[in-house]
Amino acid sequence: AEEALRNARILFESHLTSVFEQRGDGLVEKPLMEWVDSISTGPFGSLLHKSDYQDGGIPLINPINIVGDTIVPDERKTVGPAAATRLTRYVLEHKDVVIARRGEIGRCAVVSEDQAGWLCGTGCFFIRPSSKVDPYYLTHLLRSNPYRSKLEGVSDRATMPSISNTDLSRLIVALPSLSQQHHTLETLDGFSAETEQLEAVYRRKLAALDELKQSLLHHAFTGQL
Repeated sequence: AEEALRNARILFESHLTSVFEQRGDGLVEKPLMEWVDSISTGPFGSLLHKSDYQDGGIPLINPINIVGDTIVPDERKTVGPAAATRLTRYVLEHKDVVIARRGEIGRCAVVSEDQAGWLCGTGCFFIRPSSKVDPYYLTHLLRSNPYRSKLEGVSDRATMPSISNTDLSRLIVALPSLSQQHHTLETLDGFSAETEQLEAVYRRKLAALDELKQSLLHHAFTGQL
């Protein structure tokens, strides 16, 4: 069951890789900066101070807050109105793509409607897609193995891998028409839903097996076997 659970996720990643390795008709290759409206780097650490953090403030999004393809805030990393005003240029909009610039290269997610107004943190870039790019398609593309490999190839191999704004901007990206992007997304979403259903089945099996194990151990130690 554990192996099947791992294989379900590997199967989706394999499918994702095959989608973005294709070189069919209609693909146009250009540097990422020519596909999007802007690519911005989060604030330098000197712009944030320990005293800026407070409970219940505006969340800062750093790589650790990007979990899978979603953004999960940390209530301990929020700032008050004064700091938010100082960081106005780093305010995120709905459908921006936030991508890690250090650590796990290629970690990225789309800003949801209820997350608009949050702030990009020091460890991320935020990409504002143009009308030619679906942000969800771009996120799948950047998370895929072919493009992660490209980014890792230009990353600074220090203690913690990192990429520069220039590296990301110059990344050559092959995109189809917007209608084809939407069609591909529908296929990926369907495949992702099937994968999640498989994972749910195997998680339930693992939970049942764990309960069986605990029951057997209890019976063994109480002499009931």
